[in-house]
Amino acid sequence: MSHLTDKHPISNLEYDWITLIQNKAQALRAYDAYIEDAKQANSPECADLFQRIHDEDMRQIEEAKRHLQMVLEGKMGSQQKEIGNTKRGTMP
Repeated sequence: MSHLTDKHPISNLEYDWITLIQNKAQALRAYDAYIEDAKQANSPECADLFQRIHDEDMRQIEEAKRHLQMVLEGKMGSQQKEIGNTKRGTMP
């Protein structure tokens, strides 16, 4: 990992991957509830679609984790941290 010349501990790209993984992980929990709701409503077609969406998000999370690892190792994206990062959820 490169030395930071900035007060921000992660780059925008690292933040983006972490946020995406977190959001998809939260969605997985919601899909579990949706699948149960569809089953209780006797709608196997809806349950099946929710399950397919769940499975696709699981696959995407695994891929995103690989990308994040590559970014953290400096093998993908800029190795230099961005200076003055104020565009996403960071505090001045």
